[in-house]
Amino acid sequence: MLTKYWEFISNLGIDSTINRDNIKRLKLTNQLILISVILTIIYVFIYSYLNLGKIVYIEIGSTLFYASLLFFSFFKYYRIARFLFVVALNIQMYFLALSLGTESQVQLLFIPIAAVPVVLFRLKNIRSISFLVLLSIGLLISLYMYNFNNFFFVEIDYALVLKLRVIFLITSVICEVIVIYSIVKNYETSEYKLGRSNELLQYQFQSMFDNSSDALFLVDWKTRMVIKANKRAIEMFEMEREQDFFDRQADDFHAHQLSAKDQEEMSAALLKKGFYDGEVLYKTNLGREFWGALAVRLIYIGGKAFQSVRVTDISERKKAEQYTKAALQEKEILLAEIHHRVKNNMAVISGLIGLQSNYVEDEKAKELFEESRNRIHSMALIHDKLYQHETFAKIEFCAYINDLVDHIKGSYNATEADVSFNITCNDIFLNIQQAVPCGLVLNELISNSFKHAFKGRKEGEIKIVCTKMGEKFTMMVSDNGVGYDADKALKESNSLGLTLINALIEQINGTVKTANHTGTTYYISFEG
Repeated sequence: MLTKYWEFISNLGIDSTINRDNIKRLKLTNQLILISVILTIIYVFIYSYLNLGKIVYIEIGSTLFYASLLFFSFFKYYRIARFLFVVALNIQMYFLALSLGTESQVQLLFIPIAAVPVVLFRLKNIRSISFLVLLSIGLLISLYMYNFNNFFFVEIDYALVLKLRVIFLITSVICEVIVIYSIVKNYETSEYKLGRSNELLQYQFQSMFDNSSDALFLVDWKTRMVIKANKRAIEMFEMEREQDFFDRQADDFHAHQLSAKDQEEMSAALLKKGFYDGEVLYKTNLGREFWGALAVRLIYIGGKAFQSVRVTDISERKKAEQYTKAALQEKEILLAEIHHRVKNNMAVISGLIGLQSNYVEDEKAKELFEESRNRIHSMALIHDKLYQHETFAKIEFCAYINDLVDHIKGSYNATEADVSFNITCNDIFLNIQQAVPCGLVLNELISNSFKHAFKGRKEGEIKIVCTKMGEKFTMMVSDNGVGYDADKALKESNSLGLTLINALIEQINGTVKTANHTGTTYYISFEG
């Protein structure tokens, strides 16, 4: 029954939200308050038996105050309860010392009371501990300064004082034992937990070090000598035991020795950032080479600098990278060959059409043959540009326009008008799905201008402006010729060329607008 009450009082106000360190101090606070209540009640009976009424009132008041502190704990006012408890102890002993005088030796109880804050408060609460310890010392000194004389003094027989002195000495010893036991128990528990924790951490780190899937080394910063290596390092570098590393420098396992410049750069990176990483070709003790991902971190142990080195075997990854690189290179060569052959085949087709046109006497038919050749050339030119470009995915459209214009000008060199070109285009790249339709549209528009815009004129000008804002590409093609209702012509699509323009613009989800103020202007735009 007593054990249950003791546990109940000890755990007042304690729940799962409180950490272990605080639980220990809260329990101790509640226990010391309960002990103080019990001892004070015992003294109430002793003083009552000795007819010391004034002191009985002091003890009853102290008992009630101590008991009220348990309610503070119950409602989780732990700090207030702890602080007021130590203050109450000091005040109780102060009034008892004033009442019973120096001969009673009750002032000796200030010694264990001064040690109570050290037990109940954490060391980081140095202000509270210092204040309460100084309070005990100050009250004790004031007693001797005033020679224990004031109105609280009780007239008491000297023989009775001697008996009380024995009781107080016993109480003082009991209190000191309780306080010392609490301090020692607290220290031993903390040391045990700390020692056990350090031991577990050491085992954990040793296990992580030994069982790591990567090779781990500890290297002296100055000498660069290996002073620690794990099991994986022994396996990876084909050594027989850890000690075989100890007469080697970390750089000795590099397949190609680092130059003085490389070593300086590594050291500079470690000193500046505390970390260095890279890929290194290593050579094992038996001469086998493998690729490793090197990670070095600068650490300090006992004020001395070391390198914590991790080596991960990435040989398989390197093989995969080399295979992928070779496959990609093979694919690029094949793709380049395809573009080159497509261009050549189109050139052959264009040449055959040209030969066939030589056997045609009808001028209209010859014109149709030439238009077909220009269309084929506009597509072949794109494949030629892709073949020349390093990515095979995009072409520089500006260079394409200039080459296409030169070819079309050569095709219409017999026209009566001297046509000049004004081209504005800066660093625009299009993929093949965009470039082929745009090239064919451009071919049709320039050809139309040559054939229809400058009839009866000696000279003319064709402007081409290409812009790209974000993902939106816009191409303007205009001439200063006779002009015509281009919008109506596009809607009616009476010719193959205009039909092609509509179909090609629809293919790239684009739009076309026209104007015929001073000649004819086309605006083609699309998102790409």
